Amino acid sequence: MTPLNPAAVRLFDESAEVRREAVDAVDATTLTGRYALRQALLGDEDAEVRASAARRLGEARDRLFARALIEALRDPLPMVRDRVWRALARMGTRELLPQAEQAVREEPVWWVRRAAVRAAASVAGTGALELLIQTLEDPFWRVRSAAVQALLWLGETHAEVRQRVRAVGDAAGPGSVRAAAAYLEGAWTSSAPSPQEGSFAGPLPVPAEAGLDDQDPAVVTARLERLSASEVPLIKLVEWLGDPHEPLRSLARRRLIELRDPEAVRLVMRWLDEPRVPHSADEVRSLLQRIDLDELALASRILGEPPRPGAVAWAARIAVRRDHPELIQQVQALARHAEPAVRRAALSGLVHDPASREVVLAALSDPDASVRDEVIAAWEQRPPAPSAILAFARALVAFAPQACTPHERRAVAGAAGCVGDEALLARLSTDADVSVRAVALGERSEQGTLTEEERRDALSHEDPWIRTAVLDVTSAREACESDPDLSVRRSALALLASHRVSLSPNELRSVGLASARSPDPWMRARGAELLHAEGAREELEALLRLSLDSSPMVRAAAAAVLEACETLDALLAGLLRGPMRTREPDLRASAYTWLLRRADSTAFQHLAAALRDTSEPQRVVAHLEAMTLIFPDEVFSSAPDLEQRRPTRPRRDKTPTKRTPPESPSRPSLRLLGNTGLRVSPLVLSGANGLSAASLAEAHEAGVNTFFWETEYLQLTRFLRSLRSQREGLVLVAGSYHSGPAALRRDVESALRQLRTSWLDVFLLFWVRSPERLNDEDFEALEKLRAEGKLRAFGFSTHLRDVATEAIRSRPWPVVMTRHSAAYRGAESSFFPEALARGTGVLTFTATCYGRLLQPAPGVPADAVLPTAVDCYRYSLSQPGVSACLSAPRSHRELAQNLEVLARPTMVPEALGAMQAHGARVRARAQQFNALIRQAPGGTRDTFLALLDEEGEPPPTR
Repeated sequence: MTPLNPAAVRLFDESAEVRREAVDAVDATTLTGRYALRQALLGDEDAEVRASAARRLGEARDRLFARALIEALRDPLPMVRDRVWRALARMGTRELLPQAEQAVREEPVWWVRRAAVRAAASVAGTGALELLIQTLEDPFWRVRSAAVQALLWLGETHAEVRQRVRAVGDAAGPGSVRAAAAYLEGAWTSSAPSPQEGSFAGPLPVPAEAGLDDQDPAVVTARLERLSASEVPLIKLVEWLGDPHEPLRSLARRRLIELRDPEAVRLVMRWLDEPRVPHSADEVRSLLQRIDLDELALASRILGEPPRPGAVAWAARIAVRRDHPELIQQVQALARHAEPAVRRAALSGLVHDPASREVVLAALSDPDASVRDEVIAAWEQRPPAPSAILAFARALVAFAPQACTPHERRAVAGAAGCVGDEALLARLSTDADVSVRAVALGERSEQGTLTEEERRDALSHEDPWIRTAVLDVTSAREACESDPDLSVRRSALALLASHRVSLSPNELRSVGLASARSPDPWMRARGAELLHAEGAREELEALLRLSLDSSPMVRAAAAAVLEACETLDALLAGLLRGPMRTREPDLRASAYTWLLRRADSTAFQHLAAALRDTSEPQRVVAHLEAMTLIFPDEVFSSAPDLEQRRPTRPRRDKTPTKRTPPESPSRPSLRLLGNTGLRVSPLVLSGANGLSAASLAEAHEAGVNTFFWETEYLQLTRFLRSLRSQREGLVLVAGSYHSGPAALRRDVESALRQLRTSWLDVFLLFWVRSPERLNDEDFEALEKLRAEGKLRAFGFSTHLRDVATEAIRSRPWPVVMTRHSAAYRGAESSFFPEALARGTGVLTFTATCYGRLLQPAPGVPADAVLPTAVDCYRYSLSQPGVSACLSAPRSHRELAQNLEVLARPTMVPEALGAMQAHGARVRARAQQFNALIRQAPGGTRDTFLALLDEEGEPPPTR
């Protein structure tokens, strides 16, 4: 049997953890290794495996696999799509550009859109100019920022980029595009225009809604909880479905369900036309599933108005599901609308209506690929009626000359196989795309129209997809043992198993025995199913070995065959004591296991004879003595010599030994957290980036005793649970995004349950954005939780130092976590002295200014020495009153560097001035960036208002 690469075998393991490790172990320098990674990318059920496979293929930079990566852009999970964009960028293939243009319009996850923008810019350069300009209107500032960075880079060397951006900025109205153009102009000319120089008119005005509006969404949520649905303006409830704050979205959805207002549903559906706002479309779908209203009346109203794609798609499904002829007729008319998005929306419902089949199939000639995709998706799901399958297949065959993409040509190949169009299949068998060739060859192989020469050429092809497609019973027997790709071997074995009735006993035995020796557990298990215990002796021996296999799947398969054998005991007796008895100790031990399995009187006779047989190997004797324990005690009364050989069960000491608690690691650099009495490490380690348990343990051993936790930090959760015996030495920082005593108590008790602890050391009101969040009611609720022993200290986190300063003057907040770095030093003169004077414990975050302090600042030579992350932490920790600084390393390497802070937490005085000067330069550029990019119009609210403005003024609200 041709050996397989062990890492490639582990890529097929049942355990996702094993497969995750195997991805990095596969040798991507070989073509076989890259094909194995492609299989993992497109076929593995675990998202981490798929994401890692994409990364490895990108690192290999083999453009042969670009098409597989583009296929993976359809992956349902964003982490995979993000890695695919990065891989395509590394590969440098311009095939990604059309996909990036679609992603900028339709990708729902902002960080995946950002990856698409960066990939397009890195590969296409000025060829991505229009895409980058389009991205300046994205509702999320981080995506706009990626486009601005790319345009800045391109504009430095290409005058046409600068000219195009200026023209777009001049033509744009007040908003994010004009603001970005102003920022770029300033960067290119080394001037720094202020936001007041007319670059944009500022954010769109927010209507004042008395008693509801507040900068802090937790406050808005708490206020909304006190109001009935009828007391809240409808337009506000709809707007909040796109809010980043999950509790506010959820509450707004519940209030809308309570209203049961068709007008609300019409407004809500507009979110379906803006997939780039996170969560909004999901909230709308959830609401539409729960709300109770007259669906037909609403669908009729929607279809009678100027069409919007999201609403049309919903109405089309209702019309078809309720089989309403008039509405279906209206939907059919919309399937011929001028706008592709409307046509696609109408088809998404009509594909489920048998009476609309002619309209659906006519859409295969649509000039827009996304519209054609609706029809092809319906074909791939296979219509239930045979007549429908035939109609689709014939239409696809007729569409073949116009099929552009590999996806379309694969559908055509499947259809050609369905109707037996051999000429078309022959043409597609030579298609430029390997996936299309594989489908076509597979169809021809099924129909028996492949020539022997064609099959022979395909079986020697380098791509496993081609070899798998043409397997037949003859070639599969060889592929089971010799193919270098495990996916081909598995397919070959599955094919043979499905044809077992047509194989001779000798052929079955040969395949089964070969598979039983495979390094792949799946093949060993399937091989066991092809063997017969009463067949040739080597089959019985193989089954006995497989019954000892390390894989439960293999053991179960072998056991099923052995248990079905009615003559098994006689066969085992012959194997153990016959003239051709086996001498292999492991085989004898397995045979005795099966012979003694019933533990009855006959089995005891076999056991006694075996134990009294002095010729048995010691390995077998030890196994037999262990098996005496499965027999009842009374059977040994007649065999005292065997009773003495039974292993004695160890007795448990009823008095447990007292455990000595482990010594806590030394904490030489712990610092007091204000007047709380808590002693914290200079670094507060966050679990945000999923550091492994080993990395977290290394940090703890190095002296980190303070950890920042949120509910989704799964690795940190498991790690902290494992340290419960050292709980007194830990400081756990948790918090809540909610407001209101009941919500805060709920979040505290939830955190206690998840961490399996009796108290939290510091509990913060996260991301405070207005003074109203820091109200008397919530303060008293936290004080009560501290009095109950559930908290040792509490406080809040905020970017707003003025809010923080006023808060600690008004109430004795024990702890505050606030932004601070060499680029944002305002807290040094205002908040820190106040906190120090009042004994408020201070934690800081964003010490590296989101990495900007680690990069060259404008006006500084490119070879200038830059500060490290450790320098940034030390700068913040050098400020009087600051106890600790939050750190969220993304890798073990970053963690190891950051831990240097523990040995010397503060910066030498001589270095402070240089750090401050560098920070001032970074801040100057950051201020312009924040005003013109980050805080420019274009966020969620502006996006929603734009959706409303497409049809003029919004309807009156209550």
